[in-house]
Amino acid sequence: MSSISSLLQALPKVSQSRMIGSGYGVWLVWGGTLNTAVPHTLKDYGAIPMVQTDSQALWLAPTPEIFRALARLQIWARLNPMPLFCQVVPITVLVGYDLTLSMALPSELGKQVVDPPKEFEVWVHPKLGEALQHISGLSMQQKGAMAGLANVEWRLFDADEGLDYETFLNWFFVIKPVGRMGEKDSIMGWRAWADEVKKLFGRLSIKYLVGTREEVLIFSLKGLRSMRTFIAELLKLIAETKNQPERSYWPCVMAAVGQKGKQFTEEITHKFNLDWNKLTPDLPHLSYRDAFMLGEGFKVNEARYGGDESLESWCNVSLAADAGERSKSAAEIILPRKLMISRHDSECFYCGLRSHQSGECPSRWLTESKPGVWNALARIDIKEFPKGMRKLDEALDEKDTLGSLTELLGSEKKIENLMAAAMFEINSAAQFRILERIWRSRGKEWPSGLKQLVPEEGQFVNEAMEAFKARDYERTAGLLKQLRMKYVRSYIPSSLQGFLAMEEGDQHQARFYWQEAERLSYTPLQQGYFLFLQARSLEVEGEYKEAATLYRRAYMASPKWLDTLYRGGVCMVKLGFTGQAIDMFNDLWQQNPHFFNQALIDPELDRGRAHVLSAMWDRWAAAESQVESERERVEKLDAEIEQRFSEDHEFYEPAKKTLENMKALAKLNNFVAFLELINELALFDAKLSRQVEQDIKRMQSKVEYLVERLKDVQQEASWFPFPKLLREFNRDFNYCVEKINWVNHQHIKAADNFRQAAKYLSEVEERLTNLQSRLVTLRIIRDSTLFILMLGRSFVWFEVIGLGLGLIGLPLAIYFTRTVQHVWIVDVIRDQQWEFQKGLILILSVLALVVSLLKTAIGFERRKKELFERPEEEDAKSRKGRSGSRKAKNAASPKAKRQVQK
Repeated sequence: MSSISSLLQALPKVSQSRMIGSGYGVWLVWGGTLNTAVPHTLKDYGAIPMVQTDSQALWLAPTPEIFRALARLQIWARLNPMPLFCQVVPITVLVGYDLTLSMALPSELGKQVVDPPKEFEVWVHPKLGEALQHISGLSMQQKGAMAGLANVEWRLFDADEGLDYETFLNWFFVIKPVGRMGEKDSIMGWRAWADEVKKLFGRLSIKYLVGTREEVLIFSLKGLRSMRTFIAELLKLIAETKNQPERSYWPCVMAAVGQKGKQFTEEITHKFNLDWNKLTPDLPHLSYRDAFMLGEGFKVNEARYGGDESLESWCNVSLAADAGERSKSAAEIILPRKLMISRHDSECFYCGLRSHQSGECPSRWLTESKPGVWNALARIDIKEFPKGMRKLDEALDEKDTLGSLTELLGSEKKIENLMAAAMFEINSAAQFRILERIWRSRGKEWPSGLKQLVPEEGQFVNEAMEAFKARDYERTAGLLKQLRMKYVRSYIPSSLQGFLAMEEGDQHQARFYWQEAERLSYTPLQQGYFLFLQARSLEVEGEYKEAATLYRRAYMASPKWLDTLYRGGVCMVKLGFTGQAIDMFNDLWQQNPHFFNQALIDPELDRGRAHVLSAMWDRWAAAESQVESERERVEKLDAEIEQRFSEDHEFYEPAKKTLENMKALAKLNNFVAFLELINELALFDAKLSRQVEQDIKRMQSKVEYLVERLKDVQQEASWFPFPKLLREFNRDFNYCVEKINWVNHQHIKAADNFRQAAKYLSEVEERLTNLQSRLVTLRIIRDSTLFILMLGRSFVWFEVIGLGLGLIGLPLAIYFTRTVQHVWIVDVIRDQQWEFQKGLILILSVLALVVSLLKTAIGFERRKKELFERPEEEDAKSRKGRSGSRKAKNAASPKAKRQVQK
């Protein structure tokens, strides 16, 4: 036994309905295997499969054509019997804000059960009898209640076999080029593309009509299958032609309308009840009801914003294969409906919305620019964007939309406040809060020049601005006359008078005043700003091509003002040339990714929104895939910093802070965060590489310095006269040599070796310092030993000489004075010869010691230099000689000769 309740539980959930309509629900129950003719027939008549299991299914039929489909199935079943139970009931069609399609049944129909059928039979709810009366050949027999079904007077469906029950789902389809057909390039481009479309007509056997009054193709499509085939083939042809530069392509707008009550003539284009200049190029436009009937393979997109929407409102369709993967990876942003209501033909000059006139815009009372909203928006997950827009829509009062919107703009505490502020920040350059800064600015470049401000102007300027904001146009005009008389060469009166003319509805006069202000201004920033205002005026009037040209001139005046390029891209979207606009947006998203979020919520991109979003999701997918690998790279870099640098390294703390910031960015699902992470990671890689290179060079220089110090230590220690006492000294010295050799023979760029090398060099330097401090003691011992040796040597020589003189001189003196008599000194020497000899030896020894000390002290430094410094000089000369011989040898080589010749 099959129960409908299990199917109802599996239906798509729509928490809040965007559109509600009526339709027909078809409950199918079969035994065995369902014949493939059943789903094919139902789809050809516009039915949409909602839920299916092994033995039952639930379908949604938006039109009464479902009865013609069931009639054909019943006639076919009489010849080819099949067990199939069909129940047709009235339902409510539900469409969510994300265009999810669902259905709701009356509560009494939600608990039905039925046994497997034995034959084909169709049960119809009694409320649907009127729908069948308009289809000839169909009738119903009163059947009454049935066990398991709802307790209503069910009718049994019956179809006359004499009729074919052909579908009435036929459409007129129109293809119209965008742009001005009076220009040669437009005419040539469209006709070349029309030839491509005509080849498709021939392949699909479609008859068409070429407009004589205007460039347009009109043709008829019979049946839903023809509609599906043609739209799929046309969208594929457009995609192929765009990807092949050698083939001709021209953007065009397309729409299909039901044929009921309409004639196949050229005037059919005026009966579509839509503005062709606002349609999205290259996407077929249909009613929501017709678009949902196309079924699988197609994606339904909202076409433009308006008041109350219904299933008969316009939308456009694209191939699901083109947007399927993108829609999975990013959220669909639905802008607040209460703001998007079109109550006026032209857009508000200040914010771009059509829900109010320029003089009523809430931005007129904003005082400060808020560029920080883009940074705040960049820190929000993109999945929160739709929720924020939905909350903004709920926070707006339907009766007093502008008043509630003004309150929302006064705060940024909640996400709905942030979304509102961001939407009004998009076109902030055209608002008063920027105009007042321009008056006070003395800078030359945008946007830095807006920070170089001077005090406010005089009394009349403030009074004129206050009167204008209060919409007292007469008093404003009077004050402006006084301003003109007081400031003859000032651009301020002309700039404000342009806004006055704009709000009074005279755009031409407004541009005249802004041209005058441009001539009177004296910085590139001011000139670019007034060019921007002129371009904005043309954009509001619908002169998109001229507006784009002026935006380009404003950019040339202020090359750092990227908003001018963005506005030019918006103009190309409004003109219908979305492909060129996307190229401009791609460059902008690369230069400043905040424009990505700006395009997501911009209400003025409604005409090309589907194409722009498609391009955005392409960029999103590319950035997202790159970020996946970058996230892993951040983790590896974090581990590498820990591995490569010690905590006291100068690079450690800044690197850790940067990596923490990148980790936070890696967690954000936002395009701005994606590009910030990619750019910051590239900069960090460059900084890390530079730091490593600097540290390696520093290490290499340090190694050379330590080697020289080691040589000095070795040289000094080599003269120490007691080498056995240098065991600890030699151990530290050998450790230094070993570690320096390790550093010289390792690949230092590797993280482990890098940190180990830094550690070893630090230890070597510390030990070398210790060794050199110990060298002082060694030098004292060495010098003392040398002094004693020199002293001993001198003393020995002087002692030998003195002893020789004493031993020889005294006997000689006695011999030569033997004839001398009665001289007391001679007599004393003769009488006490040996005592006098010993005294003389002692005196000569003391004298030899004194002379030796004097001689050694005088010659000690010179001798020390000769002994200890001469070998170092000889070693240096020998190294220099070897180096010179190598250079000479290299210079004599053939390679060197070739280099010299070059």
